[in-house]
Amino acid sequence: MNKLPKIFINNINKKISHNDEVYYSYKDNYEEENININNIRNKIDELFKSNDFIYKKKIHIKTDNYDKDFIIISRSIDYLLTIDGKRIKINEIKEIK
Repeated sequence: MNKLPKIFINNINKKISHNDEVYYSYKDNYEEENININNIRNKIDELFKSNDFIYKKKIHIKTDNYDKDFIIISRSIDYLLTIDGKRIKINEIKEIK
């Protein structure tokens, strides 16, 4: 009869602590960004639903790259279109007035 090799048995008498602490920083940041984007989208919706919006509206937009006034003529799901043809991504907007 062939003899089988011995099986390795790990010492399990000591305390095993693989995942004592777990922190999800991405999830926390995602919730804050999601709230901020929803607030900005709500402000944009209010601007376009107002009775005085006919063709163009001058608004102040702040992003990481610039902080100035733009004349907005239309919007898409992802961006605002200015009168000079510049596209401003809604996800990049930090503040809108």
